[in-house]
Amino acid sequence: MGTQGNGNDTRLAILEAGKQEFLKYGYEGASLRRIAKEACVTTGAIYGYFPGKEALFEELTGDAAEGLMEKYRAMHEEFAALPPEKQAEALDVISDDNVPWMVNYVYDRFDLFKLIFCKSSKEYCDSYLGELTEIEEASTWEFVEAMKKLGHDVMEIDSTIIHILARSFFQQLWEFVAHDVPREKALSYGLVLGTFQHAGWKKIMGL
Repeated sequence: MGTQGNGNDTRLAILEAGKQEFLKYGYEGASLRRIAKEACVTTGAIYGYFPGKEALFEELTGDAAEGLMEKYRAMHEEFAALPPEKQAEALDVISDDNVPWMVNYVYDRFDLFKLIFCKSSKEYCDSYLGELTEIEEASTWEFVEAMKKLGHDVMEIDSTIIHILARSFFQQLWEFVAHDVPREKALSYGLVLGTFQHAGWKKIMGL
């Protein structure tokens, strides 16, 4: 029992030291040697828990990243399940309903999203934001088709502009974290930006 407890304490110490190392030096600059020193273990001991730096970073950030992804996907699935006329009505309130949970989810795990957005490899961050953007893009196309079926005069738009608009939503969230915007300001800014964006979407959708 004691040995198991000590092993878990060591693992937690490595994770905490790793988090501080990644926050300070970023993924590329992080050193397992420094992490080991901070955690009071040998570098070899780290490999007993994690195959390498990538696995340690993934262990730190994976649950937070996947949690946001799944919640965001579920939100869009719930929206898509609404009848088209209800989707049009929901556009007026969707920012007020959904921006706060996204901002609060990120800010409840601020250090982890600082790692994901600002301290990971460029490939990791681009891939993660890309996955979120794909959810937004797919939902947007479904909404376009729903509004056309209702007879609205939807503007002609292509996949490039849809991608740019979808990506910009997550770029704003990235900006909040990158610039250490306080939570209350991030919530306020997010609602203003959401109102701005949805006014634009209503124009595009002919609502």
